[in-house]
Amino acid sequence: MALASVLVLGPLACTELFDGGDACPALCPSRPTAFRDTIIEAVVLDTTVGGYPELGLSQTLLLANRPDTLVTRGVIRFDVLPTQYLPNRTGASASITAVDSVFLILPLDTTGRRGVDSVTVDAFDVDTSANDSSQVVLKTLFRTDRLIGSRRLSLLTLGDSLRIPILKSVLAGKIATGARLRVGLRMTGGSGQLRVIAFTFGGGAPILRFDPTTDTTYAPIGVNPSTSISGATSDVNLAYLIYGMLDRGSPAPDQNTLQVGGFPAYRTYLRFALPKLISDSSTIVRAEVLLTQRRSSFVNLRDTVSMLPLVPTSTASITDIRRILDLSADGLFASIDSVRLVPSDSGLRTVNVLTLARSWASLPAEVPRAIAFRISLEGGQPAELRFFSSKASAALRPRLRITYLPRNESAIP
Repeated sequence: MALASVLVLGPLACTELFDGGDACPALCPSRPTAFRDTIIEAVVLDTTVGGYPELGLSQTLLLANRPDTLVTRGVIRFDVLPTQYLPNRTGASASITAVDSVFLILPLDTTGRRGVDSVTVDAFDVDTSANDSSQVVLKTLFRTDRLIGSRRLSLLTLGDSLRIPILKSVLAGKIATGARLRVGLRMTGGSGQLRVIAFTFGGGAPILRFDPTTDTTYAPIGVNPSTSISGATSDVNLAYLIYGMLDRGSPAPDQNTLQVGGFPAYRTYLRFALPKLISDSSTIVRAEVLLTQRRSSFVNLRDTVSMLPLVPTSTASITDIRRILDLSADGLFASIDSVRLVPSDSGLRTVNVLTLARSWASLPAEVPRAIAFRISLEGGQPAELRFFSSKASAALRPRLRITYLPRNESAIP
């Protein structure tokens, strides 16, 4: 009977491998494990930081006149103007004494064109000996006596570039005196927006083109944007090469709101604290950030826009949120996909952060567990996404949905 019992019970014990201990059957029975799903308020810090992108770092210049929501201006600097040219079929240079056919040529991102009106784009001479890094000073120079060019155009038929004629007497006078040309741009006379391509592979995309003589047999000269500020670093000079100014923009979010995008653009930062049972003693198989979207009433309401993830990489020794955001890595490297949303929609939104959440267990303790978000084409579009913050009611706050498998716990019989 003893031998029969062994023959009968032995196979039955081995059928428990899927629910048994790590060393079954030696440590049978054991506590069975199962996947657990939970939604937790793990956000210990959430905040929104505005003013993006930094001056001069946007690849596009948004020129807009949408009086109810968004009004912007732009400045392009040509601090170095040529004084010599090479006549055709000769090797000797000659002085430029007269100019003809002067145009400011602006390449356009056609996807950024908005509006059905005819509008006017005016160009002003905004050079001054005063503090022209001050927008307050610069805006006083957008006046009639400084108007040097203008172009009336239809937003519906405009192509991939905009040519604004510039007074040739203005350019000729600046070349003759060794002065610089700094052009201010403003849209008036209708509602719309244009996205000017400001930089291509680090070079200035807008160009000032003119004939160096009134004789049309000579090839035109193209002048790229340039600037030199006394005592300034190369980063500062780059910032003031081509840049925008804001007259009317996105309203600041209140304490119950997290904002991504807008103009100027905002970024949102979220920091989490997971229970050690989940972070240290389990295998995470699903992780999602749950955000409750609020309807936005700020321009481009029906556009579908991408919200891009950022992964903060700094330690807790850095407490300035803007600095943390500046040091963040692209979320694609952590396998976090962008999310496409409509600004005027509302409701629950989910962001898959499984790869990121799994990495938290291996991070040093001084590295906060966090994620941040920015808008696509930051600084080149006015669309914004709004979400409820942790200060909102409990049902609307940011949360984490985690599905995890606790580690097996063997029990000695």
